[in-house]
Amino acid sequence: MSAAWTLRRAGLSQRRLLSSAHKQSPLLNIAPRVREALRNGEPVVALESTIISHGMPYPQNVETAREVEQIVTASGSTPATIALIDGRIHVGLSDGDLLRLGNGRETVVKASRRDMAAVLSQRLLGATTVSGTMLAANMAGISVFATGGIGGVHRGAADTMDVSADLTELGRTPVAVVCAGAKSILDLPKTLEYLETQGVPVVAFGDSSEFPAFFSRYSGLQAPWKLQRAEQVAQLLKTSAELGLQNGVVVAVPIPEEHAKASVDIEQAIEAALRESERLGVKGKEATPFLLKRVVERTGGASLLANIALVKNNARVASQIAVSLASMGGSRAFSTSAPPLPQTRTDQPLLVIGCAAMDITSRVDLNQSAMLSATPQADLLQQTKLAATSHPGTVFTSVGGVAQNIARAAHLLGANAVLLAALGQDAHGTAVAADLRRMDMDTRFLQYPGSSARTAIYNALHGPDGDLVAAVADMHINGLLSPHHIEEAFDSLRPCIACVDANVSTSAIVTTLLQARESRACVVFEPTSVPKCTNVLSALLFIKRSHAVVDTSSLVHIITPNSLELQRMSEAALELALVEGVPTAAAVSEIAEFHYSLDASVIRNLLTLFPLFPTVVVKLGEQGAAVISPSPRNATRPIIRHIQPLKPSLVENSSGAGDSLVGAILAQLHMRPELVSPDGSLALTPQELDTIVSRAQRAAIMAIESMHTVNDRLNPDVLNKD
Repeated sequence: MSAAWTLRRAGLSQRRLLSSAHKQSPLLNIAPRVREALRNGEPVVALESTIISHGMPYPQNVETAREVEQIVTASGSTPATIALIDGRIHVGLSDGDLLRLGNGRETVVKASRRDMAAVLSQRLLGATTVSGTMLAANMAGISVFATGGIGGVHRGAADTMDVSADLTELGRTPVAVVCAGAKSILDLPKTLEYLETQGVPVVAFGDSSEFPAFFSRYSGLQAPWKLQRAEQVAQLLKTSAELGLQNGVVVAVPIPEEHAKASVDIEQAIEAALRESERLGVKGKEATPFLLKRVVERTGGASLLANIALVKNNARVASQIAVSLASMGGSRAFSTSAPPLPQTRTDQPLLVIGCAAMDITSRVDLNQSAMLSATPQADLLQQTKLAATSHPGTVFTSVGGVAQNIARAAHLLGANAVLLAALGQDAHGTAVAADLRRMDMDTRFLQYPGSSARTAIYNALHGPDGDLVAAVADMHINGLLSPHHIEEAFDSLRPCIACVDANVSTSAIVTTLLQARESRACVVFEPTSVPKCTNVLSALLFIKRSHAVVDTSSLVHIITPNSLELQRMSEAALELALVEGVPTAAAVSEIAEFHYSLDASVIRNLLTLFPLFPTVVVKLGEQGAAVISPSPRNATRPIIRHIQPLKPSLVENSSGAGDSLVGAILAQLHMRPELVSPDGSLALTPQELDTIVSRAQRAAIMAIESMHTVNDRLNPDVLNKD
């Protein structure tokens, strides 16, 4: 549905739109699922985040936020919870964002209109109030917003001038606020008077015309208007837009009757809490959280249960209103600041699925160790075992993990990379997520499987020359990455390229391949290690046997093994009968004569896997890379090349070089969408692929020259320089 057609149905002219709408703020970060819904004129419901950070205790706050989003979805709309994260207004949050707001591990600033610029400029974590959420929703083009209750005129306001910013926002921002009225801790008669002065329609929704008082269905005050059906409210909003009015609308929904029974006890607890707040001098934006906490304590949790019930009910009603408004062609008409939402294939992100970990890198210093000073490097591991003691050296911690490294490198090089990985709810998980946010990376699809899951740790021992001697990898959490979470990411992002590493389960790889096929995304598989590299073959075999896809050779477009992984994958593909046989010795010899610097086993393994994986980039370390891809003239004929290596000026840490190489390859493919066909297959010549791999080596060299697995000095110019 075009924007112009929608506006004509709503009775609005394009001139009106152009005069009232402003260019989308660069500070807006609209989640893809929300952006897609807005673009299509589908119903969207905004949700505030202060109720998560300040309105309820953990974990009920996060659980309620999840359930409210599910209710909005089940009622036919797209939920868009709003918060201020890392200097941007996020419209639509990930589960990780909800946890961050609610688990109490970080300071969360309660942000109304007054606070938003300060919170964003200081890159603080901010939870939006009713006024802040209205402002952000209007900027994003969302017309309907569900919350618990609005703020209002505080008791004693004649002396304190304590009036909530929610009321003034309602007077100047065209967003409908679906709530359970105003909290009964406020001066309700003066609150209604103030809304009248601001020109804000107050609608009692349902059978009664009485204005509800949050925990109570009754306040003794009549609302100016009563509407009984969602369609009637939607028509009011549409008409308000046709009049050009810039005010919001309060839709007051009484708490469900079965949860209003404790209202008398709650009211008594409120009165006691008010007296306590006056005695302690609690004022301003700290007053409401203080009072709600005390009321929960005094009612033994009854007020919390009532609060949760009314929020869920409001969300359901808001979704119904949004659905009705969309059916009238006015889902974005009531909000007059709706931004343009264009999309081309270049807008589609690069999705990287797999491991995010905390890397602990140890490097023995032979110059300081008398015991090891005369020991050959090959004997270092054995002697370390026998010595059973500590050795001088350096220990360095950094954020790592194969998928994280790849996504980070691609992000630094200019690609729109989104990481999907599992983290534990522990100190390491917090550190990993914080570092990704520091890098301004997209963290919406980080998954937290459960309180007992540990963040992955990679503990590596390097020799004095920087080469890996041994490592211990605690990667159990990667097997917990949910296929359902992967499906949600594909549905939301519709990525143009999807990269998956072998750390995840076979079922996760199966899901990735099938979702990518449906989305027509290019698929890249990073084998990760010899024991894990065959996981993709198991996934292909499962798909083949389940008849989900007949031609499995079209499911994975690029693999990036090292020579050992290539060897094992070749052997396993033969064992599983995924390829028909080995190439002839003559065919191998013919290519080996031309590429004398390549080992014949590498050539044989490349030819063996070519029917299954049409493009392979083999990481050969100091020898550069070997590449196989189809001939432009005959796709069944492979062409093998040897990419000559670049030399580092020094060697600090070699463990992230391969991941940086893959990230750089992906970044170049992502930023040149013409190199990927509409069906996800590659549309580039062998020469173009060789250039991409050669340039990607620069990122690998920079990783080798840094103690970080990915050098933070990576930038787009690294790929562009001659």
